Amino acid sequence: MKKVIASSVLATSVLLPLNLLASEAPSVYAASTSAILDDIQQLVGNKALLTENNVNVREGAGTEFDKITSVQAGQMVSVLANEKNSKGEIWYKVSLNSTEGWIISDYLTAATAAVKASTTKSGDSYVGTTQKIGTSASKMRSGATTAYKVVATIPVGTSLKILGAFTNTSNEIWFNVEYKGKKGWVSSDLFVLNGTAGETATSMKVVNQTTIHKGATKNYTVVSTAKVGTTLVVHQEFTNGYNEKWVQVTYATGKKGWILATAFEDNSIANKVVSKTSTVHSGATKNYKTVATIQMGVKLAIHQEFTNASKEKWYQVTYAVGKKGWIPASAFESVSTVPENPSTETPKPEENIVVEETNLKVSVSVANMRSGPGITYDVVTQSKLNDQFVSAQYATDSKNEKWYKVTSTNGDAWLHQSVVSVVDKVDETPVVTPGNGETGTILRANALLYANSNYNSAVLVGLPKNTKFTVLSKLVSTDGTIWLNIQANGKQGWIPDFEINENVPTKYGTKTSTVYSGASATAKKVDTIYLSSPVRVLRTLNGWVNIETPTEKRGWIQASVLTDVAPISPVSLTNGRTEVRNGQNYMVWSKPSKFEITYSIPSTNVLRIYGNLSNINEIKSKVVGVKSMKVEKVSGGTSVLLITFDPNYTYTIRDYNNELTIKVVPKGLAGKKIVIDAGHGAKDPGAVGKNGTKEKDVNLATAQFLKAELEAAGATVTLTRNSDVFLELVERTNISNSSDYDAFISIHADSFSSTSKGTTTYYNSTVNFNGPKSLALAKSIQADLVKAVGTYNRGVKQQNFYVNRMNKIPSVLVELAFISNPTEEAQLASTSFRKKAAAGIRKGLENYFNQ
Repeated sequence: MKKVIASSVLATSVLLPLNLLASEAPSVYAASTSAILDDIQQLVGNKALLTENNVNVREGAGTEFDKITSVQAGQMVSVLANEKNSKGEIWYKVSLNSTEGWIISDYLTAATAAVKASTTKSGDSYVGTTQKIGTSASKMRSGATTAYKVVATIPVGTSLKILGAFTNTSNEIWFNVEYKGKKGWVSSDLFVLNGTAGETATSMKVVNQTTIHKGATKNYTVVSTAKVGTTLVVHQEFTNGYNEKWVQVTYATGKKGWILATAFEDNSIANKVVSKTSTVHSGATKNYKTVATIQMGVKLAIHQEFTNASKEKWYQVTYAVGKKGWIPASAFESVSTVPENPSTETPKPEENIVVEETNLKVSVSVANMRSGPGITYDVVTQSKLNDQFVSAQYATDSKNEKWYKVTSTNGDAWLHQSVVSVVDKVDETPVVTPGNGETGTILRANALLYANSNYNSAVLVGLPKNTKFTVLSKLVSTDGTIWLNIQANGKQGWIPDFEINENVPTKYGTKTSTVYSGASATAKKVDTIYLSSPVRVLRTLNGWVNIETPTEKRGWIQASVLTDVAPISPVSLTNGRTEVRNGQNYMVWSKPSKFEITYSIPSTNVLRIYGNLSNINEIKSKVVGVKSMKVEKVSGGTSVLLITFDPNYTYTIRDYNNELTIKVVPKGLAGKKIVIDAGHGAKDPGAVGKNGTKEKDVNLATAQFLKAELEAAGATVTLTRNSDVFLELVERTNISNSSDYDAFISIHADSFSSTSKGTTTYYNSTVNFNGPKSLALAKSIQADLVKAVGTYNRGVKQQNFYVNRMNKIPSVLVELAFISNPTEEAQLASTSFRKKAAAGIRKGLENYFNQ
């Protein structure tokens, strides 16, 4: 391989990785740039913003590389790696949309942690649509805040195509647009926003007047009232912690809010509650396409029923905002018919809330307790004669009758005024049941032992998990909590039964949220949960939930950030499964979005996969060649997958845009698939020795000998070239990247001076996903190649050669010997040396696949 460099010392550091600069650069440089280097390193693995327009993205870290595309100011990119090139310039490898390339550091700045991809959902959904400037002329700026300079003023009524969207650190959504040949950023508030491309964007008519709120519970501020007959654009839906379905709507120009989905339910004939997890189909048999999966406990609006040819009864339901499908009747347990004239029967749900503490006693034999203040709400539980409650608030319905909100064993519930009596004081002496000497063990972490059977009494001591105790007595308090009077660690006191209950309900985080020491956002922070984080629900209080986090810390979190079903994170590995592809066994995970994955090899036969993953779906079935598989949560709430392989098996791992695959195969060369790349060719002779030996000829002959060696051992081999032809570097890597092969070997001859000597094997780990496997491959080949040909061992070195850097599979570049050295040129020209080199590389590959 030809190198244009000044000395053999520089030969190994033409592109010096930034993590080596502080130790290898001159001391003057290190002293003057240490702070800069810290900032540079912090960008890698994070988001960054473009600070200028028309910045070129190139194939490599320098202006001599071809331009891939141009990007504009304000655009956010993911930073994958960094390099300092031979000119001393700092370049970053970035990912934007589906493109990867290199940008000089001068035009990038860090995007703060407050800017998250998840916050741009509403803005991103408008990308590609045409929107109109609203009621006043709008200023287009060079970046996505008002701090950037104005580059144009756009008149009222101008229609613009939305090129991109970005949410800045102030949570303002800005749109990237082009006006009169100039590109820039305009605040989304200045547009009249119509239906979006990426969200539901269904225009629906309000049939039940209700209020619009800032968030998806009625605890949020009312921002408007939706009157009957009003048509609203619906963007997305959300089920809150109270199991209420809310939808996001545009209620005024540039303004969005949240409204109960019941505002649009105009043609339902009944409501039904799903009694088991069931699928919704596009037609009334299971042969039709599955369009949704509905979990147990969800209430659906029924529009019509139908009995198909197989005598199965099916219902047409609304399963999402503006979307209808068919579900079998077997999914339901009972029907609660909606009155024909809801305007006379349906109360105004929580529109007239009065905060007032009232002591109540049930005055009928059995009283229904509903999920909301009206008879159309579901019955969540029942109470019996003389049961007592303390209500903190009540709501009045359309008949001006009161519904009292109380706490039941099933959470918050509502009682109608006709089934209760108001009393002066609640009897606080519940019946105590003596214990019968049973013993138990504390199952929760950080359990509290109270002086009395209520949460307001003094805490006597904390009881660690697995503490043994004896039950002295039991009682059920007025709020439905079961309390146990116990003796533990020499102390006597009371604990709620969730401290010993194995079946505590589990909910999941809908976003990154703070866990507080009390039921208030002003309380001390004790932990953080993330999207899909599972938490144990202990009790509820005024819209807050007392939980135990995955790290076994206890605290309070708002109910609105929890859901009953774990949401799918865009940065997760889902649908873990086994597949047979081309006759070989694979483990496969789907990726909901494009993101980077990293792996390491902590020990022989062990693979560790990580990379800011919120969730990993573990494969539960037995996998041939896999001894064990385990998903662990680590610091920051991210997931790590640990796979231990059987001693007689190895693997090849590939990271695609939409999936991660691991091919599990027996050890050894037999059955392995290998790409051999003979460097240079045709018009590109490579380096030429003093006696006229051409590098391209050495490379091709050695590659052909190596192919014969590998095929004799049972491997499948593809040559990038089998004759004297010219291939671009990208053509060579495309051969391996589009294949299911296991390794890539590029063969070259080195050139520098007449005294330079020896053999070197190069790999890349700064860019190549398969860096860890590439390093193992390089070490194995270098050891056996040097042993076979008897040359000076120059070692294994990291480098950024294109065929290594841009390869998706384990890859190395071998420099057989120096063609610029007359002695080694003579060796390279001989058939015996080429055959020995091929045998050495084959042996190295064999040892690699036996590791």
